[in-house]
Amino acid sequence: MVNRSALSQSKFAHDPTPVYFKLQKILLEQIESGQWEPGARISPERELARMYSVSIGTVKKAVLNLVQQGFLYRIQGKGTFVAGTTLKRESLRYYRLLRNLLDDEAVLKIKFIELTERGGFYPANRQLGLRLKENLYEVKRMFFTGKKPVIYSISYLPQKMFKDLKDLTPSNFERDTLYHTLEKRYNLPTISNQELFGAVPAQEKIAKMLQVPVGTALLQIEMLSFTYRQQPYEYRLSYCITHERKVYAEI
Repeated sequence: MVNRSALSQSKFAHDPTPVYFKLQKILLEQIESGQWEPGARISPERELARMYSVSIGTVKKAVLNLVQQGFLYRIQGKGTFVAGTTLKRESLRYYRLLRNLLDDEAVLKIKFIELTERGGFYPANRQLGLRLKENLYEVKRMFFTGKKPVIYSISYLPQKMFKDLKDLTPSNFERDTLYHTLEKRYNLPTISNQELFGAVPAQEKIAKMLQVPVGTALLQIEMLSFTYRQQPYEYRLSYCITHERKVYAEI
């Protein structure tokens, strides 16, 4: 923790920006450096005001901004905590399948297919902000309802960000979701993502994996996930069978 004179002695001392913003930067640095890990409870606002010799109003504004940006979250009566993944899902967040709006969500099981190392390629490297020559991990997984495959997912991750990812066992990818695995192992929360949806005909390899005829209409989800500072860390392509169940989202 930075000491109480942080604002006067830090690199922000001669920064003309408002005091609340200086404090906000200091708190954010502690989050991004890992001093405060996902799920950690931060000091109470009055304690922060005392530590940094600022008003309670200054602390409230700095903390509120970090809450609104997704770096912190509040639980009534318990305090303010460092956000892990901030998108509102408890488990299979990206694949919520329903027959209709009154239906219960389908229970999905994950099957790990393979993890391979591969060279960079377009568009994955461009989406991830990497040079074309930078290598990737390719993670393939299948999602089932009962014994029926419903989603085939291919994720691309920068090798330089996840150096020992290949050391994980298949069970690591089957007993938990990918974003939870990365968060716990690398302290790398998902702050936001972007998705594109479109209908595509099943190509031969994908049709074989999903056990459907070639040319079957599939929902393709192209997704880019971001961690702190809007840094992209995963580019994903998913192919979904939506004949019985549709993909559900809350906005």
